[in-house]
Amino acid sequence: MRRTLFTLFALLLGAGLLPQIVFGADNWTIEGAGSITSISVAEDGGRLAVGSYGAKAYVYGPDGKEQYQAQANNVVTGVELLAGGELLVASDDRHLYAYDGQGKPLWNTNLKKQVTAMSASRDGSVIAVILQRSNEIAFIDGATGEVRGTAPIGTTMRALKVSANGQWIAAATTDQYVYLLDGQGKQLRKMGAADQISAVAVSDEGAVAAATASNEVELFDAGGKGHKSLPTRDDVTDVSFSRDGKVIGASDLSGGFYLFGENGKKLWETNVDAPGRNVELDRDGKTLYAGTEDGRLFAYDTGQAIGQAKSDARLRTGILIAVPVLILALMLLGLRMLHKRRRLGVFRQIWRAKLIYLGLAPTFVLLIAFLYVPAFSGLFHSLYDWQPGGRTIFVGLDNFKRMFHDAYVTKGLGNLLILIVTGLIKSILPPLITAELIYHLRSKRLQYVFRTSFTASMIIPGVALLLIWQNLYDPNVGLINNFLQLIGLGGWAHGWLGDPKSALWAVIFIGFPFVGILQLLVLYAGLLSIPGELIESAKMDGASLARIIRSIHLPLLAGQFKFLIILTLIGTVQDFNGILIVTGGGPMDSTYVPALQMYYAATKFNDLGYASALGVGMFLVILVITVINLKVIKTANE
Repeated sequence: MRRTLFTLFALLLGAGLLPQIVFGADNWTIEGAGSITSISVAEDGGRLAVGSYGAKAYVYGPDGKEQYQAQANNVVTGVELLAGGELLVASDDRHLYAYDGQGKPLWNTNLKKQVTAMSASRDGSVIAVILQRSNEIAFIDGATGEVRGTAPIGTTMRALKVSANGQWIAAATTDQYVYLLDGQGKQLRKMGAADQISAVAVSDEGAVAAATASNEVELFDAGGKGHKSLPTRDDVTDVSFSRDGKVIGASDLSGGFYLFGENGKKLWETNVDAPGRNVELDRDGKTLYAGTEDGRLFAYDTGQAIGQAKSDARLRTGILIAVPVLILALMLLGLRMLHKRRRLGVFRQIWRAKLIYLGLAPTFVLLIAFLYVPAFSGLFHSLYDWQPGGRTIFVGLDNFKRMFHDAYVTKGLGNLLILIVTGLIKSILPPLITAELIYHLRSKRLQYVFRTSFTASMIIPGVALLLIWQNLYDPNVGLINNFLQLIGLGGWAHGWLGDPKSALWAVIFIGFPFVGILQLLVLYAGLLSIPGELIESAKMDGASLARIIRSIHLPLLAGQFKFLIILTLIGTVQDFNGILIVTGGGPMDSTYVPALQMYYAATKFNDLGYASALGVGMFLVILVITVINLKVIKTANE
């Protein structure tokens, strides 16, 4: 049996749950370069050109050693290595430079305006540039550097890319459109993106990729039809195609570098500790060059990642066939064992009660689908850098280690401790006092009236109650400040929710006088269940009301106290709704709690692996506190 379980576990891991391998990278820092602004790889992959914010372009040989530098007078905005060894350099100094393979200047053209983008085909037959505040693409003669023509676009452009074969030109504009032109500058298609475009790429087949500020790369086919969105973790800063268009590389502001297949599937991902600025794939898409804002350059061997992805696809296909066969074999094995032990009669019993099981089935299906599956999913994904729809990368306990270094979590734990202590007081003392008062009313009619009056408040939605208290705390028109001014204590009036010193206590005070309906009914029911003979005997012995409450009521209500304490602990640790609605965790982080950080990690930052780890951490805290509570508080039966 153990061997069978192990085999099934191994198959499930092979189906895609194995940790993603992150391949090593060669990297080096370019001193004085500042941010990397552009990268170009030679046709044969033997040389690499890098443009920098430090007004220089650098050319490296196949051994990684610098061959020469090209000096500009301002930020280098684009570099291109041509098939003949020439280097083109565009700069904010309004010039376009050309150098031969040894770094000797060929020509230097003053274009009168800052060159914001430049791209060229590999043979240099098509050289296109975008000038500052221009709505035209200018074409440059590769032999002389002179402008030989323009192509009107009609609006200001932000990015430009010429395909390696020179047949296609993609231009991105400030109004979120991508224009596809042929090599002569004739407009062919216009494609709209979902957000601002920071970079574009175009393959030799005319496929276009647009890097957007909505954390995704949008893909368009040669016909202009958008067919894929490639998710990233932050604003996309650059995008690049392999020569055949089957591999797409991308970078984002969080330091993420990505590799996608033409079908939109994420093949590989890694992250560095600086914003990513540029990426460039070699001809075959087997090496990804990536530049960062702090002047570092990385060379990733992604050929292994592509091979691994293909191997994983074949493995998954095999597993999709093997798992059903294995399940069927286990079912047959189980039936055979039941037959040997003559226990097949259980199926006859189930069949006789089939309508009962059929009626219970929807309940169990819904419980499993919406309670147990998400719970186990959170436990599993807490060990992963999880991005739904993208590649899931195994990180082990890194998410849990991150919790201990997260300032918001540590601050939230302190606030949570205060909320737990005050929450326990609020959930026990006021309801207990109220239940005792109602219990000791001599008139049954009055008891009914007060029970009904308190219970009727349950119809008020919780959100409405929070908004009412938010208005009460309003520093300008709030009832609390106006009342303080009315009684001559106007000096105490201030923004209760806007002051870090008072915000948490203002949140705690919401709901005054803290008579929770559930708590009241539980304690009142507990008082009613106490045998009247005990009370009468105590009174005959001369016990006072205080003595009866202390010696009879409180010990016999231990079960109710245990129940309410567990509910309060679970609710306090998990709850963030009130804080989210009233303060959002502020001012500063004065009302932050771990559950709110979990919510923000999942919804605002799309960091679902870390959010899952926070959820698991809160579950463990609740579990430990609950076990301690069960061991410490003993009921009358125990």
